[in-house]
Amino acid sequence: MYRVLLKLRKGEEVKYLSHRDVIRAFEAALRRAGISVAYSTGFNPRPRMSFGSALGVGVTSDDERIMVELSCPEHASHITEQLNAVMPTGMAILSAEEVPAEVKSPISALNASEFRVILRSDGCTPEGVKAVVEELLAAAEIKVARERQGRASEVNIRPGILEIRVSPGTESTVLVDVCLKTTETGGTRIQDFIKALEEQTNGLVVESVHRIRQYHAEDT
Repeated sequence: MYRVLLKLRKGEEVKYLSHRDVIRAFEAALRRAGISVAYSTGFNPRPRMSFGSALGVGVTSDDERIMVELSCPEHASHITEQLNAVMPTGMAILSAEEVPAEVKSPISALNASEFRVILRSDGCTPEGVKAVVEELLAAAEIKVARERQGRASEVNIRPGILEIRVSPGTESTVLVDVCLKTTETGGTRIQDFIKALEEQTNGLVVESVHRIRQYHAEDT
């Protein structure tokens, strides 16, 4: 088995694509690039690949991880070059590395993400946002409403908030860097965190949300 781990950028041009749409666009790029992807067996063969935690619609990223299995070895640099030649505008492979067969998939160890949220300072200041953040971090529970398949529920997101940093941006923006436990099996979504901020801050305007990195957080 030959495997390569890719790091994908999702830029402004494609930030409104869903996770499923990103997968489809990437699969199409693999075909156009002529990469020797391994396929599953059965009635409907699919490319053998796996993604890190899904990114919400409207969020950009510099660290979408994709593990691709190959039917024959190819140099990581060749794969990067071939894919970037056919990627949709706004999507690009930032790096690629070969993963030995005996090594467990690095994607399985990813259990957290760091995001940067840029707020326009209409009615909020760095000091005001810091005060709200301190209240959130001091709370035993932070409950937000979620809706799935037409059913509403309340979720406590406090255990999934690992770290928050607030700093001034430009004259009209405030930067909030937040680390969240975000995995495929659960955790705190960046949309949940923003909803909690909105409920505590008057005049909050979110200008952009960007995933900086995915990583392994100890003891989460």
